[in-house]
Amino acid sequence: MYVALMLVSGAASLNPTTVGGRFGQLTNLASAARPDGAPLEKFVVNLDDPPRLRWKSVMLGNKEGALSTMSYLFKSLPDGLHAEVDALMVDAEARFPEWAKEEMLGVADVLNVTFGDVALVNLFFEITPFCTSIVSQSASGRVYHGRNMDFGLAMPTLSENLRDIAVDVEFRKAGETAFVVTTFAGYVGAATGMRPGAFSITANEREMTGPLPIPNIFKSVLNLMYALVTTEAYPVTWAVREVLQDETMSYADAISELSARKFATQMYLTIGGTGVDEGTVLTRGRNELLDVWRMNATAGEWFLVQTNYDHWLVMPPWDNRKKPAEKAMVNVSAQEISPRAMYERVLSLDPVLNELTVYSTVMSCSEGTYESFLRDCKDCSPFR
Repeated sequence: MYVALMLVSGAASLNPTTVGGRFGQLTNLASAARPDGAPLEKFVVNLDDPPRLRWKSVMLGNKEGALSTMSYLFKSLPDGLHAEVDALMVDAEARFPEWAKEEMLGVADVLNVTFGDVALVNLFFEITPFCTSIVSQSASGRVYHGRNMDFGLAMPTLSENLRDIAVDVEFRKAGETAFVVTTFAGYVGAATGMRPGAFSITANEREMTGPLPIPNIFKSVLNLMYALVTTEAYPVTWAVREVLQDETMSYADAISELSARKFATQMYLTIGGTGVDEGTVLTRGRNELLDVWRMNATAGEWFLVQTNYDHWLVMPPWDNRKKPAEKAMVNVSAQEISPRAMYERVLSLDPVLNELTVYSTVMSCSEGTYESFLRDCKDCSPFR
């Protein structure tokens, strides 16, 4: 079922050597609690609060799920990696922006874990969003933006855990809506978000461009840490969060800012606006902008579909999400496209919707609508 939402204005480490003793058998909470298609739980974060207190209600409401997710991740780390990352964290922490550092400290306070544990999970999320993003323009000129978040490649238990802590968060300032994001409790960056009346953004991983279909996720965590310590690189989703939070930013400004920053990981950034042809996909390397792909409804290109591969290349045979999504969009047509149509007829289509899809989000800046749904399709294709 699709329902549209109108926006209204002393800690111990979860080290792999101690996780089992503290938490025992891990449990998957989400699939038993909420069915596929259930709206995500919604929380409010007040930007007028001190950063260390902003996430308190979110974390209190998701404490068990967040601890279960962290425990699973840390048990999955190769021997010695947690300690190696902890050692690097001492130097990396000094380069974190103050808002991110304070917010992660607040998360650690509620969970009673170390700052390093929370920071490690945030950086892990930075390198593992395998997704489908779509930006489109209707025949009447409305811009609609949607995404499926696929998470947990080669780690299916992680997908189960994340379903329990996927939430919509409305950030307010002076009592008014500033922006809204879909995220995981404890993750302070933004991979999916919208500033009403201005722009929407989704981030898709670009680490899968080599000859092997599955990246070395844990090596990527170390590479990210080294980049943060030794260069001016910046986590992509933290930059997205800052762009969303900057009330002076326009659609064009967001494109300009996210085109120029030096990032710690490669990423595709899909950006939607409010006007005609305001849909763009940025292909980002770590230090440079590789490509700008713009929607052009006048020329018949009224939608863009971005997964995890350069759009100008042939998609790999083991992952065919892009072509089915494009075919579904053509079948829907510019005359019939809407958030509901995108959700029901595109984002809910196998294999665009697959076993690893954690949530679907559909949004429209011009209409002020934003809604996210839990996805838990047991009969769908495996991620491919």
